Order: sequence, then C-alpha cells, then structure tokens
Amino acid sequence: MPRPSPAGAARRRLAATVLVAALPGGVLSAQAPPAAPAGGAAAAPAGERLDGFLPMRHDARTGKLFLELPGDTTRALMLTTLATGLGSNPVGLDRGANGETYVVRFERAGERVLVVLENTNYRSSDSANTAHQRSVAESFPPSTVAALPITGTEGRRLVVDATDFVVRDWLDVPRTLLIAGQGQYAVARDRSGVARAHTRNYPGNTEIDVSLTFAAQSTVGSILERIVPDGRAFTLREHLSFVPLPSGYRPRPLDPRVGYYGVRFHDFAQPIQRPLVQQWAARHRLERGPDGRVVKPIVYYVDPGIPEPVRTATMQGVKWWEEAFARAGLPGGFRAEWLPAGADPMDARYHVVQWENRNERGWSIGGSLGDPRTGEILKAMARMDSHRARTDYNLYAGLMGADAAAADTAFVLARVRQVSAHEVGHTLGLTHNYIASGFGRQSVMDYPPPRVLVRAAGADTTFDLSQAYGVGPGDYDVWAIRWGYTPFPAAAEADSLRAVVQEGLRKGYLYLSDGDARPDYASDPRVNLWDDGSTEVDFWRQQTAARRLAMRRFTERAVRPGDPVALLQERFVPVYFMHRFALNRLAKTLGGVEYAAPVRGDGQQATRVVDARRQRAALALVAGALAPAALDVPDTVRTLLGPGADAVTPGVELFRSQTRPVFDALGAARTLAAMVTDAALQRDRAARLVQQSAFDAGQLSLAETVDALLDATRPAAAAAAAGGREAALRRVAHRAVLDRLLALAADS
Repeated sequence: MPRPSPAGAARRRLAATVLVAALPGGVLSAQAPPAAPAGGAAAAPAGERLDGFLPMRHDARTGKLFLELPGDTTRALMLTTLATGLGSNPVGLDRGANGETYVVRFERAGERVLVVLENTNYRSSDSANTAHQRSVAESFPPSTVAALPITGTEGRRLVVDATDFVVRDWLDVPRTLLIAGQGQYAVARDRSGVARAHTRNYPGNTEIDVSLTFAAQSTVGSILERIVPDGRAFTLREHLSFVPLPSGYRPRPLDPRVGYYGVRFHDFAQPIQRPLVQQWAARHRLERGPDGRVVKPIVYYVDPGIPEPVRTATMQGVKWWEEAFARAGLPGGFRAEWLPAGADPMDARYHVVQWENRNERGWSIGGSLGDPRTGEILKAMARMDSHRARTDYNLYAGLMGADAAAADTAFVLARVRQVSAHEVGHTLGLTHNYIASGFGRQSVMDYPPPRVLVRAAGADTTFDLSQAYGVGPGDYDVWAIRWGYTPFPAAAEADSLRAVVQEGLRKGYLYLSDGDARPDYASDPRVNLWDDGSTEVDFWRQQTAARRLAMRRFTERAVRPGDPVALLQERFVPVYFMHRFALNRLAKTLGGVEYAAPVRGDGQQATRVVDARRQRAALALVAGALAPAALDVPDTVRTLLGPGADAVTPGVELFRSQTRPVFDALGAARTLAAMVTDAALQRDRAARLVQQSAFDAGQLSLAETVDALLDATRPAAAAAAAGGREAALRRVAHRAVLDRLLALAADS
C-alpha cells in the first residue's frame, strides 16, 4: 500500500522542502554567545538532565520540558510519528504511522526563541545568485508555530521552555476523526504532557514523546464507542525526533519509467526550456568505499512482537531485499535483523517492520520519513496488518476446507512473505508497479492474487496451489534497486542511469502505478490490482474455472469442527467474488487504450487503442458474467448460510441482506451484477467507446456494448411469466443494467 500520512495534505502544505543553498548550512548554526535574558536569569532550570543532540531537562514536578539550544539560530530536521494507535482501519490512526518531516529553525527574537518551519517547496538552485534566492524566499512564507520563553543559559547555550511546543497535536488527530465521522475532539491539556519513559537523548538524535488526551466536543462516533472504554476521551502518544541536517547526499532526479516516490518542488532557477517543477527520488543513502564495497548497509529491524509463525515468515520476506541488492550488484547493501530488546520503534536510528493490531481487517502500509530538501530516507516504518493472514486463510478454507493441515499454514505464510517484502519495498522508495504481473511475476510491488489452478486428478478435479505465490524479488525489483541505489561517479551518473533504463526497456520492464490502475476510469487492461497472466482472457478463464469448482465443492468443511457454522458466510464471500479482479481487467479492455511513460528518444509508443476483436471478445465474456448461472448461489451453499453471521464476523466482511435474518441470495447476485455493469458502463469508458467508434467505424461502440448487456439480461416473455429462479436472476441482472443506463443518462 502507498505511504499515507495521518496529517495528509494539510501538513504537506505547511512545509515540505528547504532551500538547499539559500540559507547557511551546517548541522547547527551557532553564533556569538547570547546575552542572558532581562532580569539576569541565567540559572539552569531544575529537573532531570538528558544529554544528547539537543540537551534537555525534564522537571517531573511541573511536567515542563526545557531545551538547550546552541546559539541564536539552530536548524535541524523534526520527524513526527504516531507512537500508539486507535486500532481502527476505517479511521486510520495507526501505531507507527508516519506524519511529516520539517526543517525547523529555532531563531531568537528578544526574550523568546521562535520555532520556524521553513517553507521551501519553492526554491532556487542558482547558488551563485543570492538575490534570486532571496526573491524566492521572500515570495513564499514560512510557518512560525511557537515562541519559546528563554528561561536562562547553560554555558554558551540558551535554555528555553519547550513544553507548549512539543505537547501539541502534530498529526492533526481531530481532523482525521472529523473526516471519519467520529465527532469533534480537542486536546485536553490538563490530561496531556511529556511521556518521560519514552523521551530519550542520543548524540545524533533527540527523541521526545508526548501523551495527548483527546476529549469529545460533540456526539461520539460509533467506531470510537466500540473501541474505546469511554468514547468521550482517549489517549494517544505522539513522537518527535530531532536529527541534524544531513549533508553530502546527492539527490537523484526521478525517471518516469522507474517507480520511485520522491520530493516535488518548484525550482525558479530552471531555464524556461525546462519544467519548473522538479522531482527527486526517495532513497536511502548508500555509498561504496574505495574497494567497491558498501560502506554502511541499510539495516531494517523486525518487531519480535509479531506472533509465530508469522514472525519468521515476515523476516524471510524482508530478507528478499538482501537478495535484490546482491543481484543488483550491491551485496551487503541491505540487511534485516530483529529489533533489539528495549529499543523504541519510534527511535530515528531504527528502520522498523512492526505489527499493527486493529479492530478489523486493514491495509499493511509501508511508510517512511525523509529529508524534505533532498528525498533522502531517514526512517523507514512498515506496518503489517494482523488481520491479513486471516483474510488469506478465509480464501484457503473456502477452496480447500478448514480441516487442520500444514497446507493451510504454508499457503498463508507464502502470502505473508510476499506482503512483507512489498511493504518494505515502499519504505525503500519503490511505488506500486501494477503492470508487472502481465509479464510474469516481475515485481513484488504488484498486488498478486493467489494462483489457483484447476487440475484433473484421475477421475476427479482438484485445485493446484503449488504456485500460489511467488518466491523472492522479481527481475523488475532488482533493476529498480540497481537504478535507485547504485552509487555512480557524479560526472558519469546521468549517462549511467540512462544506460540502466535502456537495458530495462530492452528486457521488457515497464512501470505503471496507482493512477493507471485504481481509478474507475483506468483504460489500460494490462494495469490492475490482483491480476495474473499475460492476457485478460487467460486470467478470466483461470479465475472462473477455479470459482466454479470452489462453489460446487463449498460445504460446512470450510469451518473447523466446533466452530460456528455462521463463519461460512465469511468464508463464502471471497469464493463468490473470486473473479472480480478478472472482471475489472475485462472491463478495462472495453474502450481500452494501452500506454507507457515514454521519454523522447527511448522508442516507446505513447498510446495504442486495444484491437476491436479483443474488445468484442472481452464484451462477450462480460455479458456472460450476467447470466443466471454466473450469478446463482447453489442450494447446497444457500442452505448452509444461516442467521447470526454478524455475531462472529464484522459486517464489512459479509453480504448485505434485505431478507434478514436469512441470507439474501438475490441480493448477492445484485451486488455482483452491479459490479459487472458499473465497470462496463463507467462514464469515461463509455465516452471512450463513443470516441473510438467515431474515429474508426470498425471499433466497438457504446451502442453495441449496451445492446450486448441488455440482450444478455432481458428475460424472455415466457420465462418471465413462468417465474422461478432463472427469471428472478435475469430480472436482477437486467435491473442492474437499467440502473446503470439511467445513471449515465443523468450524468452531466
């Protein structure tokens, strides 16, 4: 999953990148020894002293936290994280969630020290023209977020009261709750303060932890009512890390043909022939010594709090990147270890892979915090969802039964390895690559469905799960690491990177990501979540064959002896909708346009309309997905799905019902029929069908598409009069088509 931040766009607007050359550099800019504040107050405050990067004192009696700042001006990076979570996937306030990284400047102003977040999304790379740099700096404001009273001096240092500055909500929790419909909350200052047990200091980083209690200002939302003992108030810990401004790192411009996250900024020194907006790749620092060996490896630490056997599988998946770096020509460049006992996962010195417990199923997430000036990754934070293994087990049980066997554990752990490698890939800077699965298992940065094959076994037919998930990094992953992490001499870097990209293109490595796959209007049938196989037809046939066999074999064996039979509904959902991702791929073929991310001169074709015969073949399969047999739930299954499922399974995992407490078989069919028609007649897809047929009379048209769906679902008069199962299912499908057509007709 991409790397969301609880603070989101609001924090990114506040500050993101700093001028590389506009302001005086160095880790700490110390000037002449400051004068004592008025009144002669020069004594250091009482309290426990914590020496380190920014020396601190904590007064346990008053709860105040004092910082010692070396001079009138001090600059550093400030990293914000959420140390403890709410435990709700829909809300999204997770343990270990990354906030933002700021370039913070402590600047003396009389008897106070102002805390300024440098706003340099806008910069000038013309280091020789200080006037131009000044023009940019004075065109866009910084954010002054606090004024710290000077309470005294400690040698050559200013002592400031930083309590109000640190004991604040840096991740904008109330806004997140409000968006999630959970009511209005505000920080209760009388129940908030510095969390001393998690506040520590080291020579290279200062770690400050704060406990914040959020009190309800309005009606409490239903999610908080369920999770929190008293929804009117709950407490989270937020964490601040202060580290020196890194130096000596050389940014690498993004290439649209290789999938990396990055920093984005306006550089007003760019010539008019070049884009104003520049982007640099997000990467860890990796350097080679004179002997060619990696000087300092990138080390990730896996949370030992993950339960076995998932813990070992997680470590094995993370270690796939050791192989990827070695194959990329960087042996020893990456290493995975267990998190040491007593280490704080929020400590900026540790890249962590940690366990995320939630009330319901959710995403695993790969996040990181980096230097907003350069894109250098400073702290990686992968969060592995505790429910995902159970989701995978539900599918296994629906296919193979839930009788105790080693095979079910092996199936689930294969997926754990894959998702662990995937999320760590994000923290290395890699984005999703959803076209990779169309060319074999080229990348762990795609979303892989389990490869479920149907095999004849004598007189019987059964499932073959031996290839369910891939093992190890894909060829694209190795190539992407080679592009992103190989240290090249500065003079040869641009040419070397071009050579790496050209080699990848010759080998057929392509990159298209979320914006090409996730939107409803996506047009390239090769770019999908959870697909497998080289063509949409092959994948459809594979998935529907497995679905038919699974539906036929589904019995009470899908739950273990002694478990509630009501669990069967949870197990049946992934079986019934098993072909939904193949369906999405077919729908993208209608009005489809394949494309790439070419750079002039690389020989790639920008766009290519999908062949008309291929579109019509996909339309026939889409229309066939609305047939009664494709929507029906067999009686052998329907009679097993009794009331009470919501007592053991969250509602989000279940079919909705208009026949409560009885399972709604026609409602399930309606949901599936709507999936088919909504995808086939999506508004932008319909417009592409109109345009393509207007420019090429032989192409599939919107009218032909609509007729095919109506013909596939329109009940015959005699059958409709007679009623019965088939007629009811046809009515359900026909209604789904008509509803979608009405929505299109009303669409401005």
